Amino acid sequence: MNLAPTMLLLILLFSGCASRPHLLQIESSEPSRNQDQAKILSIAKELIGTKYRFGGTDPTTGFDCSGYVAYVYREAVGIDLPRQTRDQIEMGMHVSDPLKVGDMVYFKISAPNAWHTGIYIGHGKFIHAPRTAGAVNIQEMTLPYWKKRFVGARRLL
Repeated sequence: MNLAPTMLLLILLFSGCASRPHLLQIESSEPSRNQDQAKILSIAKELIGTKYRFGGTDPTTGFDCSGYVAYVYREAVGIDLPRQTRDQIEMGMHVSDPLKVGDMVYFKISAPNAWHTGIYIGHGKFIHAPRTAGAVNIQEMTLPYWKKRFVGARRLL
């Protein structure tokens, strides 16, 4: 007796049961790794542990979130971004679904003008320069704190 068709039917029936809702669909398969995405990912990860510094734009003295994103894009692919997050999030094109490695993600933190930005690195994670006394690190976008504050993404490549 051939069980393959029965097993396939069961897999198809139950495959949707364990899915989690998202604000934004995160890539459904491995992200394509073109050269620019690979450069962005490499430079972004090389800077893990770099200390936070308000207004910082350089790895030797530290980064704030927008300084970090601008530095990575400039060094990796030669894209010059504006200094402020609120100006960066006007660059490129709006991404609705799904996110890809290298997309800039942004969050509304508090108050009318408090924005935060980072770079999507795949598998539901982003890398960023978080806050005073922090350092560049990787976070899960599905954590309640980030999920609640996520506003959108921009694609610059």
